[in-house]
Amino acid sequence: MATTSPAFTGNLKKALAGLRRINLDGLRWRVFDAKGQVLGRLASQIAVALQGKDKPTYAPHVENGDMCIVLNAKDISVTGRKMTDKIYYWHTGYIGHLKERRLKDQMEKDPTEVIRKAVLRMLPRNRLRDDRDRKLRIFSGNEHPFHDRPIEPFVMPPRQVREMRPRARRALIRAQKKEQAIRAKEEEGTKNAEITA
Repeated sequence: MATTSPAFTGNLKKALAGLRRINLDGLRWRVFDAKGQVLGRLASQIAVALQGKDKPTYAPHVENGDMCIVLNAKDISVTGRKMTDKIYYWHTGYIGHLKERRLKDQMEKDPTEVIRKAVLRMLPRNRLRDDRDRKLRIFSGNEHPFHDRPIEPFVMPPRQVREMRPRARRALIRAQKKEQAIRAKEEEGTKNAEITA
């Protein structure tokens, strides 16, 4: 028995906007799950898929990227203190009207715009950029209206953590030995207190 996909409850007009301008023949529909993913790492993978750089037919002047659907944009994560320190600036055009918004506030207002800006700023600034932007569909929840398309989930490549530098490793080992020595002294002090009591 076939399971029916859940009905899309978001803004359908916004989700389907500009699809008629895209040649959908032969396009792959890739789904990226942003839940728990680091913003920059996810955005770079999306940018590669939008440009078609992972295909053997890639050419910088030809638009042959895939449709990218990003789900769970509200659950994206960032490293360090970027949630409070990263600031988005824009100007209204009036004198002295330089506006700013922190990443935390932008996530509350519209989390899809955070991923969109990260991806678009990784794309080359040329005539193909608008077409690539149309192929990017971002949803803050985990539901989307493209269930009738041949969707393939994108698996993020494993993160390669580089080995710790020798100086930092030695400092970490020294700190661990110091903590062990302090704990040993405390335990020895408690034993002596119990013996004398």
